This record gives sequence, structure tokens and C-alpha cells, in this order.
Amino acid sequence: MFIWILLAISLITIIYFFIKASYHKHVLKISFRNIFRIKRESFLMILGSMVGTAFIIGSLGMNDSFKNYIYKSVDIFFGEIDEVINSKVGIDYNNIDPFIKELKEKDLIDGVIPIYFKLYPVTKKGNIQGLKISELAQASIVGMDYELIKSFGEEKINIPLEFFKLKDNEAIITKRLAERLKISEGDYIEIITGASPINILFPKRFKVIKIINSKGVLNYRGLDANNGIGTVFITLKAGQKISKIANNKYYQILISNKGNFITGNKLTNTIKDLYTKYNIEGEFVPVKNNQIKAVDRGGVSYIFLALSLFAIVSGGVLIINMYSMLVAERKKELGVLRAIGFKKKDIRNIIFYESIFYTIFSIPFGIFTGLLISRFTFSKVTALFKSLSSFENIIGEIPLIDSYYISPNSIIIGIAVGILLPLTITFWYSYSIGKLNIVNAIKDLEEEKKKNKFEKYKYAIENAFAVIVFIIAILLKIDSLIILGIKSFLILIFAIMITTFNLKYIEIFLLNIIKLKGKFVPILKIAFSYPMRNRKRTGAIITLYGMVIFIIVILTILPYIQQEQLKSSRDTLFAGFDGVVVEMPTNLFPVKIDEEEFRNVNGINSVGEFYFLKAKNKEKEDYALVFGSKEFFTQNKLKIKESVKEFKNLSDKEIWLKVYNNPEYAIIPERLTDPKYGYNFKLGETYTAYIPKQSFGPNQNETITGTITFKIVAITSKISESLAMGPVMSINNKNIEKYKKDAIHGFFFSMGPKYKTDVEKYLKSKNQFYIFVDDLLDLGLKASQGMVSIFNSFLYFGLMVGIIGIAITMMKSVNERRRVVGMLKAIGFTKNMVFLSFFIEATIIIILGIIIGVSSGTFTSYLIFTKLFADSGAVFKIPYGSLSLMSLTFYLISVIFIYLPSKAASKLSPNEAMRSLD
Repeated sequence: MFIWILLAISLITIIYFFIKASYHKHVLKISFRNIFRIKRESFLMILGSMVGTAFIIGSLGMNDSFKNYIYKSVDIFFGEIDEVINSKVGIDYNNIDPFIKELKEKDLIDGVIPIYFKLYPVTKKGNIQGLKISELAQASIVGMDYELIKSFGEEKINIPLEFFKLKDNEAIITKRLAERLKISEGDYIEIITGASPINILFPKRFKVIKIINSKGVLNYRGLDANNGIGTVFITLKAGQKISKIANNKYYQILISNKGNFITGNKLTNTIKDLYTKYNIEGEFVPVKNNQIKAVDRGGVSYIFLALSLFAIVSGGVLIINMYSMLVAERKKELGVLRAIGFKKKDIRNIIFYESIFYTIFSIPFGIFTGLLISRFTFSKVTALFKSLSSFENIIGEIPLIDSYYISPNSIIIGIAVGILLPLTITFWYSYSIGKLNIVNAIKDLEEEKKKNKFEKYKYAIENAFAVIVFIIAILLKIDSLIILGIKSFLILIFAIMITTFNLKYIEIFLLNIIKLKGKFVPILKIAFSYPMRNRKRTGAIITLYGMVIFIIVILTILPYIQQEQLKSSRDTLFAGFDGVVVEMPTNLFPVKIDEEEFRNVNGINSVGEFYFLKAKNKEKEDYALVFGSKEFFTQNKLKIKESVKEFKNLSDKEIWLKVYNNPEYAIIPERLTDPKYGYNFKLGETYTAYIPKQSFGPNQNETITGTITFKIVAITSKISESLAMGPVMSINNKNIEKYKKDAIHGFFFSMGPKYKTDVEKYLKSKNQFYIFVDDLLDLGLKASQGMVSIFNSFLYFGLMVGIIGIAITMMKSVNERRRVVGMLKAIGFTKNMVFLSFFIEATIIIILGIIIGVSSGTFTSYLIFTKLFADSGAVFKIPYGSLSLMSLTFYLISVIFIYLPSKAASKLSPNEAMRSLD
């Protein structure tokens, strides 16, 4: 509603002024004809006016596309499912029935489905007997009363009739699972429901009667939307028979809130409050809310909204600069109009109506350019997600962002802001125009300003204010992304202000530092003097360049640091080994990796094993215990930062070997010694780890089954991801024996660089979960580079703001200094000298903007780094090559736009240029 009100205000404003102007047609005609006097300038004015509209629509378009992706992801996996009540042992429906009745009475829900849900290995008939273990796939097995789907949710689902005719020995499966198992309708699937020989030799067999391409409740794959390759639908009776669960018990209860699949999510907190009142034995999971948070990790949508704000600010600065120059250029003719009887109100309206015409002409271009910008940036997003989809074995299934979307509301907001922003600025600015002194305006003299008592302290006050802004920025503590954004913005503002307030001294410095002889002396003096003594205009252009480059520099340096850290972290990821194979604690699969067989795989250099145990301290905080074989202790590349006194003179390798030979010793990562991570382990101290029953996932068993005591003898340097994620002990520790059956077991290995395909083929044949360190590095690099490409593709368009600003400045400068150019030529300046004076003038402004953007962006990057990345072990590095290339590219692009105005100035005839209204 607010958006339509905003648009209505914009349109009514324009209509009102045109109706008002119809009573003063001569004013309207002058304004309209002024637009077409100099076509090149008119084009740039329209271009400048449309920038705000374009970037607001562009950023909102990206935000809409990303939100559409979030909603699409939710729709695919959950649809109308808002909450799930989950239990590993089963929920008696009689116990939950009063809760459901209250929800219905209060009209909070529009559907409840109790389901049998469990993950099991599934394969095509015959694969188990043929020992084709690689053909097994983890899938969600779902059994329910399918009649309940008809009344589930606001948007009722039309499910295939086969669901209602389903027999106990039949199944319906999803398309992705069918493709994975190479199954067609009429084929049989087998489900392994346990680890016993009976379950493996005689799996549950079902005939596939239909393959569906589904979403929502028919694509439900568990609480995190990523359990298994797909779904197998069976009857409720068959599901209960498989799990041997009582008739009135269910593993999960699916709940649909009132409203559609997005708005219904708003009732989750109310339903949760009611749930806690009933003390039901089960876990309340707000699945839809969790999925939205998971997909929007990092607040990408907020970043694009921040870029919208950047577009508004930069567009406002550009418009102010454009119209201030427009007034300066028209000063004489406006003075003449006043002299022949035009009222102050008429003078104001001439400029204001001209801005309305520019705005009206710019809106269509703004909409088109905004859509183009967001489309182009969106293509980068699509490319990133396509590249990440190849890492599904590491990060799970990623719904592909391949649907560009922009809402009509976003276009309306862009149009409304594109109208109101320039009109508001010019309306305010037009009031100062009406106060022109007629004589001074005709003679092109500056207005006399009244001096106040603070005038002589102006310079000191301005610089003191800039310093205060900087001090505030430094003292601000980064507690959130918003504070980080404010801190960064204040640093940029300080850099712009301190430069703008001291332009006069920069001029003196440049004239003293660049000492040339002959004709270059007057060229440089004129080139330096004009921009340095026109602070407002120069400051505006510097601001436009500085803002864009500032953000680009930050988005260049920080990802560069991450990428360099990733490249150098190969020796810390997986402790320097090339890969890891993880066997989850289950005997379900009949074939496991034999260590000797693995060693003999082509390309394998060394193999070691490890066990991973979940442990708790006295405060019941979780951490990991890692037990490694001799290969881990003798071949890892982890650096020792600190050790106990008796180990001080030993090398890193000797310390690792000591720990291996003394099973009660442990080495811990530095992270576990830092209280801010929730731990406070100390070197030389002895600790007792309480070992709970080893269960993983929801509803973990917290029963303590034993203890393991260890002494910390060394600390490794900061590690983000590694096999050494907790206290590391020797596999010879006698206490590990009784936990081996339930612990996570795996192998780490080193291999030749050309044998990855052979090793991967072997591991796939064993149906094991494995990760190669190079894949993990490649994933990190692609994700980092992809995000930089997305934001920079948007921001490079933002450079248009600065380029348009400098182009307009140069063109207006040529017009308002025609007489000056004529005088210079009359006293002996050649064409080249005039050209160089204008060209160097623009170059100085551009370079100052680039220097401010690069320096403030680099300093801000360092502050962000010290706060967010210092604990990761990364080193602050500046990509000098990238920054230099970026700065040079920006300069060369800008030069193209300043060449023509500079050339036009050099071609002015002295006679023509010296003509005056005097």
C-alpha cells in the first residue's frame, strides 16, 4: 500500500506542477527549449538523472531474485509445511491430540499429517545380491494417510490417484531418485532396514508404480531439506511394519499454518508457545523458518539493499552537482530575464520545470538500464550456483538460482524515488536561484557573502569536524553488520572531507612538487587552481568516484585475503593430507574399506586411520576427541605454537612422535584455549573428557558411558578446518577400544597428483563418503570469486556515476569559462595548452577520487580484517596488482569522457569566446 501511495505522490506532484505551469506557458516553453540547446549536455543530464532510478531498480531486482530463490527453495522442500514435531522413538497421537485440537479451535492451522519418516539405503532389485554397493542411495522413506493431503494447506495439492490406490507392496518414488537408481515404472526397489544379515539378505521389496516430479509435502526430505537423494512413498501400514512401530505412533507430525506457504510462517512463534504448554515428548522444529535462515546465510539480500542506499546517495550527489552547474551556466541569461521583468518565482520555475523534463525523459532509460544491470548481475549469480552444484557431495543439494525475477513494487519504488529525489533536490535548490542579484548575474560576478564571526575559524572547524568523524569511526565497536557498515561509511566520509577541506594546500603542494619550465608552468597553474578553489564541485566529483572505488576496494582486498589463505592452507586442511574417507558409525553396509587394500590402490602413497569421539567437559560443553595412527603423527604438517617445558628443545616432529608414544598426552588446536570460543583448556593441565553415547543428528543421547583422561602437552597454531579439530591423541590409547564400535571411523591419505580419478573410482565402488582437499579448496575459491564477481559486476556499473559526473563537469566548465579561454588564447595560449589545462584539471579530480577510494577502502579493509579474520590465522595482504589495474582502468575509461570537452575547449575562437552580454 505504501508503495502505491509513494507512486501516487510522485505522479500527483508532476501533474500539479504541469497544471500550474499551464498558466505560465512562456516559462514552460523556455524550460523545454533549454533542454535541446546543447544536445550533448542534454544527453548527459538525462543520463545523470536516470542513474538513481537505474541503480535502485537494479539492486532491488537482485534482491527480489534472491528472495524468489529463498521462497522457491522453501516451496520445493516444504511447501505448506511450517512446523514438524519430531521424535526418534515415536509420538503417540493420543498425547498430541489436545494440542492439535486447540490449534484448530484458535484457527491457527489448516492441516496436520502424522507420518512415518526414516532414512534408509535404497537400491534397484538385484544390486544387493550382486554386491553392487555403489548403486545404493540414501532416501527418505515416507508412509502416511494420503487422504489427509487433500485438506492440507491453503493451496490444496492435486496428488496422483495412484497414491490412494497404493498397496502395501507398492511404492511411488521421486524423479531424482529414479534417475539416480536408473529405475522405471514397473521395476522393483529394495530397502535395507537394518544392519543384521537377515535385513541385508532379505531386504524389503516394493514395486514402483509411479515416478513423480514433486515439491512441497511430496518432496519432503526431513528437517533440513537435504536428507537423501529423494523420497519413497509407501503405505502407512508398510511404514509401520518396517519400523515395528505401534499403530498410533508416528515419527513426525507435519503442521500447516493458516495462510499461504510464506505468510503462514508468521504464526510459528504463537504455535510454539502453545506447544511448550503441553509438555509433549518430541522436538518442535520450525522447518520453514530454519530453511529461510539457512538459505539466506550471510545476509546477501541485506547487501543488495545496502547497495540501493548507495545508489540513492550517489545519485543525489550527482544531481546536486549537475543542477548547481546548470544554474551557474544560466546565471547571465537568468539575470537578463529578471531585468526584463521576470519575477523571482518565474526564474525558479524555469530551472525547476527543466528538471521535471529531464526527469520525465530519464525514467524510461532508468527502468531499462536498471533491468539490464540486475539481469547482468543475476547472470553472475546463476553462474556461481552452477559452478557450486558440482560440489553437492560436500555441501549437499543446492536449488539452482536460474529464475530472474523483479516485482512490480520494486519498479514502482525505483520510479517514485527517481522522480522525487531529483525534484526534491532541484525544488530546494531553485529557491537560491530566485535570490540572484540582477547586476551581478548579468556581469557574471559572484554574490557577496555576509561574513560571520566564525568565518576566520572556518578552516579549523571543518578539519576538527573531519577528525571527530574519524575518531568516532575508530572507536565504534563492530558488534553487527550494521555497525560495520556505519564504521566503513564514516571512514570514507572522513577521507572525502579532509581532502575537500584542504584542496588549497593540495594545490600548493602540487605546484611545489611538480616543477616544470616553459609553457607547462601556466598550464599547471590553471589546471590546479580551478578545481582546488571550487571546493563544492570538486568535492562532489571526488565523492562520486571515492564511494564506488571504496566499496570495490573492500570487495577486492577481503576476498583476496581469503583466497590467499585458502591457497596456503592446504597443509592445515586435513593436516596436510590429500583427502579423507569417513565411515559413519553403522554396520549397515556389508563392504567397508580394508586398509591394506586401500594402500594398494594405484596412486596412494600413504594411508592412516583415525577415530572421532564426541566428548563433554564438566560444564557439559561439546568438543571432539581425535585418535590418530602413527602416520598422522609422523606425516602431518601442523605447526606447534607452544609446548610444555620438557618439550621446549624438541622439533615439531619430535613433539608429535612423543605424543604418539605416550597415549595419555594430547595436542590441542589454539582455538580451544580461547575463552571466546567457549573453551579454556590450558597447556600442561590434565583434563577428563566425559564420553556420552555416540549418536549424531537430532535427539542425541546425552547418557555418559565413560571417561578419558589426557594431559595437554602442546598447542598447534590457529587452524580453521583440520583433522585436528579437538585434542589429538594416539590411537594406542587403551580407552578408545570400548568406543570404536560407535565412534566415527575414517582414513586420511596422501596420493600422487595425477591419480585422483583412480582413487575416486575406488572410493565410489565402496560407497564411502570422501573429500579431497583440492575439492574443498576449489569450492572455497569458487564461492569467494563468484561473490566478488557478483558485487563487482553491479558496482562497475556504479562507476558510471563518477564518469557521468566528470563528463558533465568538464562540459559545463567549458561553457562557463568561455571568456577565460578567449582571454588565454588572446595572450598567447595555443590549442594544445588550453587542451592540456582542461585535461590535467579533470585528471587531478579523477586521481584524487581514486586515491581517496583506494586509501580509505584499504584502511577499512584492515579494520574489518582485524575484527573478523584475525583469529582465522590469515595474514593481511593487499593485491597491489589488482588495485593498480583497477585504478588504471577506471582512469582510462574516465579519460575517454573528458577528452571531447577538453578538445572542444581548445577549438574555441578567441573572438567568439570573448563575446559578452556587457
